[in-house]
Amino acid sequence: MQRRATIRSLVLALVLASGGAVQTGAAATEPSVPDVVAPLLGAVVNISVLAAPDAHETGGQASAQIGRARHSLGSGFIIDPAGYIVTNRHVIADGYTVTVTLDDNRELPAKVLATNLYPDLALLKVEAGAPLPIVRFGDSNALRLGETVIAIGNPLGLSGSISVGVVSALNRNLRSTVIDDFIQTDASINHGNSGGPLFNMRGEVVGVNWAIVSDTAGSIGLGLAIPADDASVVIDSMRRFGRLNAGFPGMNLQPLTPALAVAFGIEGTQGGVITQVLPDGPADKAGLLVGDVVLRIGSERTPDARALLRQLARFPPGSHAPAEVWRAGRTLSVDLLMVPFPPQYDPAGPPAMANRGPRETVPPLGLKLAVLSDGGRKSAGLYPGQAGVMIEEVASNSAGADAGLASGDVIERVRGAEVATPEAVIAALKQARAQGHQTVPILVQSPTRLQWMAMPVDEL
Repeated sequence: MQRRATIRSLVLALVLASGGAVQTGAAATEPSVPDVVAPLLGAVVNISVLAAPDAHETGGQASAQIGRARHSLGSGFIIDPAGYIVTNRHVIADGYTVTVTLDDNRELPAKVLATNLYPDLALLKVEAGAPLPIVRFGDSNALRLGETVIAIGNPLGLSGSISVGVVSALNRNLRSTVIDDFIQTDASINHGNSGGPLFNMRGEVVGVNWAIVSDTAGSIGLGLAIPADDASVVIDSMRRFGRLNAGFPGMNLQPLTPALAVAFGIEGTQGGVITQVLPDGPADKAGLLVGDVVLRIGSERTPDARALLRQLARFPPGSHAPAEVWRAGRTLSVDLLMVPFPPQYDPAGPPAMANRGPRETVPPLGLKLAVLSDGGRKSAGLYPGQAGVMIEEVASNSAGADAGLASGDVIERVRGAEVATPEAVIAALKQARAQGHQTVPILVQSPTRLQWMAMPVDEL
């Protein structure tokens, strides 16, 4: 009896340890986060954008002289060994130049191949001279609530940062666009994570990190990502056509709410109500009317109007999009012959990159320099008699602006030697140029700190 009691006690202990079920075979285990992350890091990149200063720095006025150029940060990921990189449009918007930093700390100039407003995506290209590591899109439609996900990126400039969480909501609608469809996660996402990948535990990209919802400046566990199934359609189209090559249906839709479903006398809320039919557009030519309820575009029913509009993006101009429509108790089948988007509705939006104007090299490197006065020393926080040269103006499209210099900065040293006159600064830089240097270290006192900066001299 004692032996049987002992056996029963062991069985009970096993049941409790296994959550109520006896394990009769080897249990499948989820791969560990370190094992998943290790092969992915090389394909995640940091993105740095040189952009114009905020309007308050220039008094809201556009001029040849600017405040300190902004260096905004974001993330991205490589999808092709040839150097194709995915990020968010807003990461590179209003920038002059884009620089990609690889996992091995190489910095490469990036070309912006295409951008799209909704969803917020951009496709970049770098030339690395050798094949680059890549990651692949997975199936975001297969995501489940509570599933483990991993974000990798460049939050607040801290490169290669990893955060782990779960999928806390799907198909999240912020009402920021007519196609909102976000993955919500509590994996920590902060400023700088934008454009970076959200991975599942198979190492597949299931989302492109997009934004946070927060009443503070940082993450409170409400991160949002563009689903991979939406992003991959746009990115593939960008690579093939240089833009999202979606057809235009010529109609506007609004969600079919439960109240509207009752009012229209239709069961369920799977569809969108037509609010406008544009004259001579595809919907008009197919005979659709304001008040029709579109139930389906393509081969499958969609849950809401947002999904219907996303589905339309899969039909390029010239293709036929079959649609199922409910009208006054009857179901109709129609065929939409898609046309190109009119400019005013173009999903690519206006050009993302800013027009910086012509390159300015006069005065040399775009820097207007002056002898440092006693008042200038005081305003810069320098001690009386300290050597230095005041920067009075920096041309907006110049080497000086690229280096991050701004009016009010003081150049104290060039290549370790003190400088006291504008002529001494330019002479030292020209000497370095003549010796074959492309950049020269200069010690600069800005309003907030004293720091060494790399000054390009190849335009002297």
